Amino acid sequence: MKKSKRQDLVTMIVKQNHIYKKADIIDYIYDHFGIRYSMTTIARDLRELNIFRLPASANQFEYKILNNQSQIDAKLKLDDYLETEIISTIIKESYILIKTSPGFAQSINYYIDQLQLKEIVGTISGNDTIMILAHSQAVAEYVYYKIFNHNYS
Repeated sequence: MKKSKRQDLVTMIVKQNHIYKKADIIDYIYDHFGIRYSMTTIARDLRELNIFRLPASANQFEYKILNNQSQIDAKLKLDDYLETEIISTIIKESYILIKTSPGFAQSINYYIDQLQLKEIVGTISGNDTIMILAHSQAVAEYVYYKIFNHNYS
């Protein structure tokens, strides 16, 4: 099978199925078409097709295709998390600390990164805490407004 056909097949598989591991794609192609591909080949196809493992829930990741809508989708998903999983927030000098429900910090951090706010210097998260670094307190307050849709008080 030519590379373009294989990549079309990989795209179709990811769009139509819940794929949690690269091996699921390899097994699907083998089961339905009798062709076995290596993990390296499928990994390269996924990278070239902008298909990434994204958080589907607190501790589960699923392969999804990223497109131009990724920032809009990230904001919609982030808004859902902000309503249900944020416990507290604080701005201290040039950084924002966000306390989340256990297990949600990395997923929420992922969606904050997907917003691609140029004012954010960097983010880091653990199990239940996210730190967002900005250049100054004023910029941190602006970032807070962009994420939470209201001023910090």
